[in-house]
Amino acid sequence: MKTILIPVDFSNTSSNALQFIADLNQDIDIEKIILLKTHYVSIYSNIIPSGYGQSNAEYIVQERTETEEQLTLTAQQLLKQCKPGVQIEVAICDLPMLRAVHDMIRDQIPTLLILGSDANNEESPIGDYLIEIAQISTIPVLIIPSASKYKKVERVLVPCAAGAISQLPRLNRLRQMLPNPELVILNVDNKHTGDDENYQAQIKEMLGDFSYTVYYAQEKNIAKGILDFAYESRDIQLIVALPGRYSFFYNLTHQNITEAITLNAKIPVLIFKEN
Repeated sequence: MKTILIPVDFSNTSSNALQFIADLNQDIDIEKIILLKTHYVSIYSNIIPSGYGQSNAEYIVQERTETEEQLTLTAQQLLKQCKPGVQIEVAICDLPMLRAVHDMIRDQIPTLLILGSDANNEESPIGDYLIEIAQISTIPVLIIPSASKYKKVERVLVPCAAGAISQLPRLNRLRQMLPNPELVILNVDNKHTGDDENYQAQIKEMLGDFSYTVYYAQEKNIAKGILDFAYESRDIQLIVALPGRYSFFYNLTHQNITEAITLNAKIPVLIFKEN
């Protein structure tokens, strides 16, 4: 894997995502990690007293300096945990978060974007913008739940409705991240009554030499059906969201997606993009 972009905010959620990547690097090769911290200053800060006996300009400069020092320290600590040869760069951007991530993806062309997600009792700036960042990203996004600890990825859950089968070849990109994952294809449909030979034949054609098994679940709430299956299986280390209109994320509202990811406190979610 060439380059990973990780927005950080110094929260516990962010720290957990960094630890996850440090542990992941023991099993896969990573060339470069870019840590991005936004230091956006609203125009309203010029008219709001700093409260520290300083002008707003002085306070902003001091705060940015402290941010740079903390980000550099974070990078040094991460470097010590990674395999030799990994490069770690830091970037501080004065743009709002969504624009900062967008521009970094455009300019640096990373392979993967890493985001930490909050649990119910935690809050972080990046966690607050999790869905918006994932939506504007043009590269795959790996979401790390705040309670998730790294486990070697051997079995990958791929929710796949019949209409999403044409997207399955995108899973070949998994081989850039994982040596030989076993795929668990799950069709969640509250109307499904049994095996579907045509469905399985299409999957076989699309997946080539992947090792995989196919399962069915009946559940009106698609996100709940996926998470229930993942937890009951107990040996799923990653959930993949395929792109397109048949993705299990596509037809969910912003609130439902946030709730689904928040409730998913253990298993990382990899979101593939259309491009």
